[in-house]
Amino acid sequence: MNQKQIKTICYAVLFILGGLLTGCELEEDVIQKNAYRERLAIRNSTFDALSKEQPFVQALSGLNKGKHGKGSFSGTIMEAQYGFTILPDKAVVIEKEGKTSYTFQIVRETPDSTYFENLVIHTDNPGSTRAFIVKYTPEVPIVPSVTHESFYFSGAIRITPIEYNAELAGKKIVCVTATVMMCDQSWSGSGSTTPHVATQYCNNPNHLFEVTTTTCDMVAGGGSFGAGAGQYSGGDGMGGTGGGGGDGEPGNDDGLTPPNPCPRCPDFTTVPVLEPSEPAVHCDKLKELLKSAAVKNAIRALNSEQVFGGTKEKGYNLALNPQNKLIATEVPYQSTGESSVRYSQSAMLFGGIHCHLFSHFPMFSHDDVAILSGFYTRYNYSGNNGVPDPTIPVHILVSEIGVYAISADDVESLQKLTSIYLDRKNKDDFRKELENAYKKVEKQSFVTAESYQKAFLEYLKQYNLKFSLYKADDDLTKWTKLALNPDSNTNIHNSIIMTNCN
Repeated sequence: MNQKQIKTICYAVLFILGGLLTGCELEEDVIQKNAYRERLAIRNSTFDALSKEQPFVQALSGLNKGKHGKGSFSGTIMEAQYGFTILPDKAVVIEKEGKTSYTFQIVRETPDSTYFENLVIHTDNPGSTRAFIVKYTPEVPIVPSVTHESFYFSGAIRITPIEYNAELAGKKIVCVTATVMMCDQSWSGSGSTTPHVATQYCNNPNHLFEVTTTTCDMVAGGGSFGAGAGQYSGGDGMGGTGGGGGDGEPGNDDGLTPPNPCPRCPDFTTVPVLEPSEPAVHCDKLKELLKSAAVKNAIRALNSEQVFGGTKEKGYNLALNPQNKLIATEVPYQSTGESSVRYSQSAMLFGGIHCHLFSHFPMFSHDDVAILSGFYTRYNYSGNNGVPDPTIPVHILVSEIGVYAISADDVESLQKLTSIYLDRKNKDDFRKELENAYKKVEKQSFVTAESYQKAFLEYLKQYNLKFSLYKADDDLTKWTKLALNPDSNTNIHNSIIMTNCN
């Protein structure tokens, strides 16, 4: 064996050993990440859904010491004693190291826009249950984040434990440790983005971090933290120091002497829960439509298998009568076809409702979009003091996959539609693009409502048409805005961002 062969063998052995060592390090890293993921889980829920989960029912029963209505928070001692109402439509559940917290947004009878509050119900499985009010006061305006349907927050925190013994409340020092979960993971899951409040979509442990504080006073303490910096500012204003907690002694915000040591000071993990206000201009209009019995009855009349399986589409005109009252009148049979509904030409008409048959695509067609331009140009806007508003016209679709609404965000998009339809080739291309997109969806092995939503929204984006898409819930009580996830690397399960109309 010559010297060259010996060197080659040595290099090969070193390479293999290096690979083994690297493999061990990677495996250990994976184990650590998996362990973190297993001990921390974040999910969204609602009170109705949680009321069917035994651990939550047990936790709540330990707090509701007074009489209260079944399936409702109203009338609990918490609300009566501390003067708030719980919003049950969204809860964030965090399971961490055998402990579970349930966080709800709460509101006061007299709202104050300078802060928002959460109720945190915390249970040690299978131990005791405590409840806390967490007050968040932004130091800068709250900025919505499309990443993970979250928001950026920087400001002050104050924690108030729920105390049922009025004689003890305010007469003893209470120390509470709060750990707020933050995230800087992008939609793609690998890259980083600006830190935001952690949500159920933050599934990469490399991008999760904690903002922790321990504070003490007669009714609990407070501090501040910045989502952008990912640091907590305790009573001394220094990020991550002083009242910033960690493994040190509890902070001292109000000159009180905390118990030392403090082995039984309560602690909990949470995230700020704030239902974002819908910035789009369509939510108020759409909510008004669902307050109308005439509109609801029209939608329900169309939403049936008998109608979907018919030979002609059906529809309803949406208009204001001379008394400025909303009316929904059925489109005459002779004004409908196998794939068409010819709405009224009345100047009071501002929109329409129609259905798609089983034989049609269950999402808006190109003509369904274009008709918004006609609504806009014909409507006389008497109910808007004569001022034309491109956001008023609305078109509602009832199909086998749900009830949807579209409305224009600006007049430029309506004008663009008009120019497309004035040119025969552009109109044909406009039609074929959408039909081909839907046909592509139908060729997928697993087709969902989200598949059609994504195809339609991508179509609008392709033509730079600023239209908003909304979906009604099954009970016709609220709308949800549907928008494309801006992250091009997202997987199909996160392709649509949903924002409730509050």
